[in-house]
Amino acid sequence: MTKRKCAFTEFELKNLLEETKTRDVTDEESEILWNMYYERWGTSAYGRCLHPHWLLEDMKEQRKKENDAQEQIEVREWLQREKLDWFDEPDYEKTNPPITILCEKPDACHSRQKFGNACRCIRENFRTQSDFEEWQESKLTELKNKIIKLVE
Repeated sequence: MTKRKCAFTEFELKNLLEETKTRDVTDEESEILWNMYYERWGTSAYGRCLHPHWLLEDMKEQRKKENDAQEQIEVREWLQREKLDWFDEPDYEKTNPPITILCEKPDACHSRQKFGNACRCIRENFRTQSDFEEWQESKLTELKNKIIKLVE
């Protein structure tokens, strides 16, 4: 007796999606898709056809939610570090990275949209939020001085 497969991996779903452009889904594949739908939604009667695309979209959405939850934990820890540093007073060298560390397209950056000034590119380059704010002020002053020199 052979063990029957009960689910496809994401890779297998992508392959199935490509293959079904030129052929019909087999009975075995259809049964596996049905089982996956039933496990995920309880039924396939939500107005969706039995198609690998919807399972792939759901997998992407689940991965996005997991990443957001993990990033939320990282943001919380990053914000709390400032409070902990107030008590511990650690000795560290503040960084002065170039302005290019910021998101190239802030409107398209999911992390920036969700967490603002605690986005991934800022957390990776600054120890605390106050370090980032100091850097931000210094860059604004630097740019202001450059503009004034150009105008004079």
